[in-house]
Amino acid sequence: MAKNRLQGRIQVIKMKKHFSLIFLCVFTSFIFACTHPVIREISPQGKKGTQLKWDQETHRWVFKTKTPDRKAPQESRLPSFAQAVPTPPLKKEADRLIELQKRTLTKEEYLRTRFKGKEIIFPEDLPKNGEIEVKYKIGIDDILNIYIWKHEDLSMDVPVRSDGYASLPLIGDIHVEGLEIPEFRALIEKKYNEYIENPQITVTCKMPNSLQVSIVGAVGKPETYIGPATMTYILRGDRTLLSILSVVSIKPNADLEESYIIRGDKIIPVNLKALLEDGDTSQNVIFHPQDTLVISEPLKEIILLGEVKSPGRYKTNRKSTVLDALSRAGGVNSKNANLYMAYLARDNDILPINFKRLLDCGNMSQNILLENGDVVYIPNINENKAFVIGEVNVPGVKYFTDPMDLMEAISSCGGFRTTANRSQVVVVRGDPRKPEVYAVNVLEMMKGKSSERFYLEKGDTVYVARTAIADWNVFLSQMLPTLTSTRVIQTILNSGWNP
Repeated sequence: MAKNRLQGRIQVIKMKKHFSLIFLCVFTSFIFACTHPVIREISPQGKKGTQLKWDQETHRWVFKTKTPDRKAPQESRLPSFAQAVPTPPLKKEADRLIELQKRTLTKEEYLRTRFKGKEIIFPEDLPKNGEIEVKYKIGIDDILNIYIWKHEDLSMDVPVRSDGYASLPLIGDIHVEGLEIPEFRALIEKKYNEYIENPQITVTCKMPNSLQVSIVGAVGKPETYIGPATMTYILRGDRTLLSILSVVSIKPNADLEESYIIRGDKIIPVNLKALLEDGDTSQNVIFHPQDTLVISEPLKEIILLGEVKSPGRYKTNRKSTVLDALSRAGGVNSKNANLYMAYLARDNDILPINFKRLLDCGNMSQNILLENGDVVYIPNINENKAFVIGEVNVPGVKYFTDPMDLMEAISSCGGFRTTANRSQVVVVRGDPRKPEVYAVNVLEMMKGKSSERFYLEKGDTVYVARTAIADWNVFLSQMLPTLTSTRVIQTILNSGWNP
């Protein structure tokens, strides 16, 4: 019995030792787990350029892959039947902008170009108000009232004919154009003295039609008036430009800085903005009879498309800039506008205007003067649109949901024409100022030589040429600007937009 009790105590002691050991192991493992991450079974075999790294968020060991070069994926994704065409080095944007600014004509050059064959006289070179004595001289179409005391039968209104003569009773025709009223009265008194003893004659100008000036252009006209707004006014008072403008209603869209006066074969440019808003009295020209004041309407028409508040055609002043045009359209839809891909097209050329720098950074070097016919295009950042032109049956704009490959886009345009060169289909991609160009041999795809596909990206322009491109440098220098600006033209044609 005692022996059995002893053995039982020994077993209890052994069990306590085992439990203590187990507890110690569990406790040690718990402490280790709290201070060190668990190493999961991850085999690094077969992975190149990788290394183990502890992830603080997931609390585990992970492989860190080296970041590949950005160009590597493009090169790896480029199908075997397509090749990237190196574009020739372009002039720096800053250099091109400087050239554009240099092309802007000076005021004198612009006026001489605008009014070829006319003599340009600036208001500063005309006599000042105090140097001119304004006197009335009888002119053609004037109507004179002649009153002879005690001879009402000889008193009458006499018109001045186009030859400068007037016909009077008893004395017949007499040349009166260019005479002042006292000179004319003395002349006819001498003539009538042969028929009337001591004639008492009074002469007044009843209607000084020869003192008319015309005002045309951006001026208001009565509602019942039919035809172009051409107004005539009689010169009175000091005959200055301000006097004339006081009776004229100028339209809000008038280009005040581009107004001018026509005086025979001479052109006198006048800056109405400087005169009316800035008080520049040097522009306050004294009118001559038969002068014509032209208050200019907007001289340029531009087109704004894409992500602007009010797309459309706009008449603008000569000195309008890119920012002025965007302001006319209500500004840019900043949430949807892709400023990196926005551009200004002029005569099949893409100008190096960086809209991101201009609108977000306030870089005014990008705010150049606009010209007639300029097209500003602000694309949508989410818009999937490609352009297919050239030797296809129905060229135009193609909207798609990713992915769309080159063959699908061409098929949606009715397929190739019989004249198409299928071995060198050109794809222009990216920034229109610095695009990427690819030559795709679609013929190999059609023959089943390759199972690869060339996927399009938004904004791509696909150009199917008629003949093989022998010299890529010549092609890129001559055709590339046309291909990029064609996007705008095709957008207009595709939408049937005609405001």
